[in-house]
Amino acid sequence: MEAANSKDEIYETALNQFGKKLDRRMKLSDLEEQLTALEKEAKNPTPVPKARKPKAVRNIVTGNVFNYYLEEWKGNPSLEVIEWEDA
Repeated sequence: MEAANSKDEIYETALNQFGKKLDRRMKLSDLEEQLTALEKEAKNPTPVPKARKPKAVRNIVTGNVFNYYLEEWKGNPSLEVIEWEDA
């Protein structure tokens, strides 16, 4: 019974302090590890990478290189990004 209470306390702590829902079905040791990881992340958050957008692309079939300017080209499997720019 005590283990269930500890799990519930860890779950409530994670939900109230960090806004994360943990899986109560996990072992107590795993939940404690996740809680310490959340606390560590809160103290020293990982930096958000800068957004980049393609500047130049190459057609992998023909080899032609041209500037990327149409959003319709996004996800085209025939295009390979060869140069990026900061957005």
